[in-house]
Amino acid sequence: MSKKKVLFCSEASWLSTGYSVYTKEVLSRLKDVEDIEVAELACYAAIEDVEGRDIPWQVYPNKPSPNDPALNSYNGNPSAQFGEQAFNQVLLHYQPDIVIDIRDWWMIEYQQRSPFRDFFHWAIMPTVDATPQADQWINTYASADAVFAYSEFGRDTLLNQCRDIKFVDTASPSASNAFMPYGDKGEHKASMGLSENVLILGTVMRNQKRKLYPDLFESFRRFLDEVKDPNIYLLCHTYYPDVGWEIPKFINEFGLSSRVLFTYKCKNCGQISVNFFQDSVQHCRHCNEFACQMVGINNSISENELASVYNLFDIYVQYANSEGFGMPQLEAAQCSVPVISTYYSAMQSIVDNIDAIGIQPLSYYIECETGCKRAIPDNNKFVEELVKLYHSRDQLPSLGAEMRNNALDYYNWDKTAEAWLKHIMKVKPKDPQETWLSPPQILQPATTIPPEINSIVDKVNYLFHNTLHKPEWIGGYLWKKVLKDCTFGYRCENVHKDFYFNESHVQAQQGNQAFSIDDAIKELAFFREQINEWEKARYEKVSSMGGRQ
Repeated sequence: MSKKKVLFCSEASWLSTGYSVYTKEVLSRLKDVEDIEVAELACYAAIEDVEGRDIPWQVYPNKPSPNDPALNSYNGNPSAQFGEQAFNQVLLHYQPDIVIDIRDWWMIEYQQRSPFRDFFHWAIMPTVDATPQADQWINTYASADAVFAYSEFGRDTLLNQCRDIKFVDTASPSASNAFMPYGDKGEHKASMGLSENVLILGTVMRNQKRKLYPDLFESFRRFLDEVKDPNIYLLCHTYYPDVGWEIPKFINEFGLSSRVLFTYKCKNCGQISVNFFQDSVQHCRHCNEFACQMVGINNSISENELASVYNLFDIYVQYANSEGFGMPQLEAAQCSVPVISTYYSAMQSIVDNIDAIGIQPLSYYIECETGCKRAIPDNNKFVEELVKLYHSRDQLPSLGAEMRNNALDYYNWDKTAEAWLKHIMKVKPKDPQETWLSPPQILQPATTIPPEINSIVDKVNYLFHNTLHKPEWIGGYLWKKVLKDCTFGYRCENVHKDFYFNESHVQAQQGNQAFSIDDAIKELAFFREQINEWEKARYEKVSSMGGRQ
């Protein structure tokens, strides 16, 4: 009996992103299972990347090489960077029984419309960071053969919104074993140039819009004014400039220039340091080179170095309007640092599971770009909780130790991999003779509509039956979208000029463009012709290979 072939689509497993770590941890546990074979579509990786050469499973790099003409298209299209440009070709070569993806909707939606979608079992775990989820997202999730969730919040959001989703299990990530408490926190602080007696509030959050740095700074200011202790600091492990807040402005606005610290790493000598903000780049006090930069996307640190940062904290704060998971909460807890977080989205699930301190939202707002509800934490409650912790700071070590034990009990990579393995073993592979080895389905698209068909609805239905040859898509998101656009006679102009699956009125910089039933015929016919080309390529491939490999 042949092994089940599993294709895991994610960011390259040797990178340092959350998706990468998840991929590495799960595949490293599945690769030796006797009855399955695993491979990886490695996004953001190129064939010349030396880091991928020692990976003990098949790797398909997604990024074209520097001299490849496809690189221009790749760089100009986010969907290509998420794997769309390589996906169908990888499917042809690997011919998987199961495709798994664990990313955001906009990173995976192209898999729903692959010309080979009927050939593989599709299992997804989208990052659900808020409620409600957009209708198009729900349509994609409901089309999957199996859906997992990062958190209990994600599970409940999906099932409450759509009962058609084929939910399987939660498969939460875990923190690395590198995240553990150091023996003497005071001694560790002193080694980093801090006083042994200072109280450090810490956060590890990228500088993004949804990370509420202005609220964090304001609340910290109020906390300082309340307790009047000169030996309290806020340490932000973040990056500036980035896509989020004007951090120096808020530090100055709340008078925190001497009370907020940042993590730096020298790009010359590699030394980690903790400094007040002067600029995003400073002189390194170890090698005296002007190369000490804030830690971020372009200046990353190892897990052991990050664990060293967590061990400076006496209290960890996750102050965001939403999270798809919130890994820093787990990492901090495993370092025996008490955690306080916004009580919403996946943060809520972690708070419940490790018995952390949750800050109830004061209110919510609807985000224009997504239609999702985002939390506005109650800053008054946050300050109250900080004051309580301050006055019982002798209990912080025991509180942190308790959260560490809870985190280790609940979150475990072996348990996560077992959830995926259990599902994989239950999947019945589709017959290759009816899928990858089947004769090509070349269906000619109808380019005219019979004159007796009058209503817009009937015309659109005809196009899905006879032009696209996807009658099963009638009633779905794309059908609704084509119907809307043909009814009103316009659509939002697509920035990327490809087929318009990711249309957004917020992203459309050029306004509306005229759209008619004739335009719909052209686009759906082109889509059908693309499917036909892939069908021809598949048949040629399997014929030349003599069958499935």
